[in-house]
Amino acid sequence: MVTVEIEATFERWQAAARALLSDGIAPEGVEWRERPGAPPAPRASKFFRVPPRFLELARQAAIAGDPGRWAALYDVLWRIVNERRDLLEDRAHPKVRRLHGLAAQGRREAERAEQQDVLRMEAEGGGAASFVPPGADLATLAAAAKRCQGCPLYRDATQTVFGRGPAQARVVLVGEQPGDQEDLRDAPFVGPAGEILDRALTEVHLDRATLYVTNAVKHFKFVMRGKRRIHQTPRLSEIAACRAWVEAELAVIKPETLVCLGATAARALLGDEFRLMRDRGRVFATRWAPRTLATLHPSAVLRGEDDAAQERLYRMLVDDLRLAAVAV
Repeated sequence: MVTVEIEATFERWQAAARALLSDGIAPEGVEWRERPGAPPAPRASKFFRVPPRFLELARQAAIAGDPGRWAALYDVLWRIVNERRDLLEDRAHPKVRRLHGLAAQGRREAERAEQQDVLRMEAEGGGAASFVPPGADLATLAAAAKRCQGCPLYRDATQTVFGRGPAQARVVLVGEQPGDQEDLRDAPFVGPAGEILDRALTEVHLDRATLYVTNAVKHFKFVMRGKRRIHQTPRLSEIAACRAWVEAELAVIKPETLVCLGATAARALLGDEFRLMRDRGRVFATRWAPRTLATLHPSAVLRGEDDAAQERLYRMLVDDLRLAAVAV
């Protein structure tokens, strides 16, 4: 029996698991223990390709408080590498069910922690609210936003990317956050997702020059991989911290139609109970606009697994945007 001591993080487990796989040690021969300050595992002699979906579930499961999670993760990993690469497709397999249960637990615990962060931030008067000048017009808001330090995202981003468009716009589009190109060019939706959005707007006869386009989060959140900046989804606390800016924009514009592009924008403005794929395309009144709806973020089209999936997602986006065009 090999005893493996790790700090309780996904990265430390991953390094140890890779070393165990390299040495050919099966799950039943490993005892996992958590120990703060435990040294990292030695560098593995081999690397192993596993489905991205496994890594996604494993990262979520690592957050769960279940002490058996490390052994369960290694058990599934061993089977994927040595027995069945398609193991995750068998949702009835007890090991796969266990993995999904741990991942769900991790997601719940992460969300509870984020909600506590939001409550703490609001109680302490944090976030962007103190940076927002009351009663300001869009130009004044945009200038003030450049100085915002309402959440840590400002530290790594190139700049604040504020909304663009006329103050008298009848339709407002709210996305998630700036991407790499948006961060560099100081304008929303000018990268690959922006190209998808422009094509869809043209198809439904909406002139982007007449729209106000902004994001729920004003700074680019990313992680470095080599020389590339890879998008990361904002945390609930970061969305809440930035909400004062988009609320101020909407208060100035008072649009007839508000379109939330993607789950982050919908969560920021429509609440946690809103479910994008369940509720998308439904038009209803909110305090922001008499006609409010949500649809896919254009980047979801780019993430489609093949041409057919991308076309299906694009059609969903177009169909929903057509509802916004009806009011113009």
